[in-house]
Amino acid sequence: MRKFYALVKLNLKAMLSSFRFGGGKKKRRAASGLGALIFMAVLAVYLSGTYSFMFAAQLAPIGMLKLEILMMSVLAVVMGLVFTLFAAQGVIFGGRDNDLMLAMPVSAFSLMLARTLALYVENLVFTLFIMMPAGVAYLVFGGGGGAVLLIVLTLCTLFLALVPTFFSLIFGFVLAWASGKLGGRSKLLSNLLYMAAFAVFMVLLMRMNLAMGDLASYAMGIEGAFSGWGLPFLLLAQAACEGSILSLLGFVAFCVAPFLLVVWLFAGRYKKIVTSLGARSARSDYRLGRVSASGARRALLKKEAGKFFGTPIYLFNSGMGLILLLGAAAAALVFKSKLSGLLAELEAAGSGLPVLPLAALAVCFLLSTVMITAPSISLEGKQLWILKEAPISARGVFLVKVGFQLLLELPSLLLSTICLAFALGLSAVDWLLLFALGAALSVCTALLGLFANLCMPKLDAPNDTVVVKQSASVMVAMLGGMGLVLAGAVLFVLTRGLLGPTLALLPGLVLFLAGCAVLWRLLATRGEQMFLEL
Repeated sequence: MRKFYALVKLNLKAMLSSFRFGGGKKKRRAASGLGALIFMAVLAVYLSGTYSFMFAAQLAPIGMLKLEILMMSVLAVVMGLVFTLFAAQGVIFGGRDNDLMLAMPVSAFSLMLARTLALYVENLVFTLFIMMPAGVAYLVFGGGGGAVLLIVLTLCTLFLALVPTFFSLIFGFVLAWASGKLGGRSKLLSNLLYMAAFAVFMVLLMRMNLAMGDLASYAMGIEGAFSGWGLPFLLLAQAACEGSILSLLGFVAFCVAPFLLVVWLFAGRYKKIVTSLGARSARSDYRLGRVSASGARRALLKKEAGKFFGTPIYLFNSGMGLILLLGAAAAALVFKSKLSGLLAELEAAGSGLPVLPLAALAVCFLLSTVMITAPSISLEGKQLWILKEAPISARGVFLVKVGFQLLLELPSLLLSTICLAFALGLSAVDWLLLFALGAALSVCTALLGLFANLCMPKLDAPNDTVVVKQSASVMVAMLGGMGLVLAGAVLFVLTRGLLGPTLALLPGLVLFLAGCAVLWRLLATRGEQMFLEL
């Protein structure tokens, strides 16, 4: 039992230390990890508070307040799946330390349970801090139960977190199996599955936003729909809102039984499963051929592209802003007539919107979420020495990594701004200013992400998921990019009265260009030294 507790403690520490900010003392590392967990909790509370109180305000007058608990429990499970669905492939089945851990004097069963518990804790953070505001909203708008409801809801949340953990285990096993058996084709499968999961999440949010407009008219139909596939959620609502013991026992059974079954199936054969998944099948159609030669920079650029497009979590976590940017521009072009009509109505009513500044704010915000360079050094892992020994300077490595991000961003920015200019009726000068703002911010955030990764590398991560989703450099790059956009918006507000709505964008452009100059100077001096010391 002591060995199992030690494994649990090790995995929980590993999860927290994945957020650490560079080196430093152990207390500082733990504090940074705890701060990241607090950030996730605050995000969950914000989302839950926004939807819970909106739903409760509409459902309370018609006596359907229980439906608010029902819908928020679904959101809790979906949010947990979004954050952990692809983590199980690396955390449970694809850890780089599998050989070392399996060689230790602990059973494979204990190792698997300890890793699963770490995944469960991450799901528990989201479910707990989504369900608690939902319970508060239920009480504020007249729901009965008081403290007893919150206690029962907390108890139910402990079991609700098993649902996304269950699906993450199954999905992670499928992806790990596909990676071992399908070779390069597994990357395409992973990308397609990730796109499908993201599409389901976006559809759910869109349906929830539409439902908020007239939720009362759909209330009966929504509750009836849960009598089938959503029976566990219906039992949770009945247990919390009506105090039904039978509903509580039924809900616990629905959550615990499938989870224990899949854990039993994997744990009993965990060592064999991990070993077989780590194997790679040999090709039977190999033929000798001429090996093509290329320059060092071209080879490194090809390597960066293979890593980015071959790692689904890297592609979608770091490049989702580009997908959303192109999607929004295409939507604006498709609905050009409706958008033009809306702008004309607002202008006729005397409340015309500054179209160019709003378009610049939207474009820059989406670009600030692109963080391809932020984990690029950490993703080299134990193979970093190969890159350092390659016939290319540290500055050349920086140029390739930054250039790869710009190779994806600038064409996407060009296409999207042309679509937006046509849809919004912008002049050629307005389009040029919009593109220049986006291009300057793209260069600045690419340099910022690379410098942040040099300052806070994580070369000992157990898998790529930890590097991409939980490393400090990614968080700093994301917050830094958003901070640049916010600073540009503040400069616009301060200078709009003096320069007008169009020229007031120039101070933001100057800020982005100045950031590029400063960051490149840091990379060319301190950055090269930090790279050589890694």
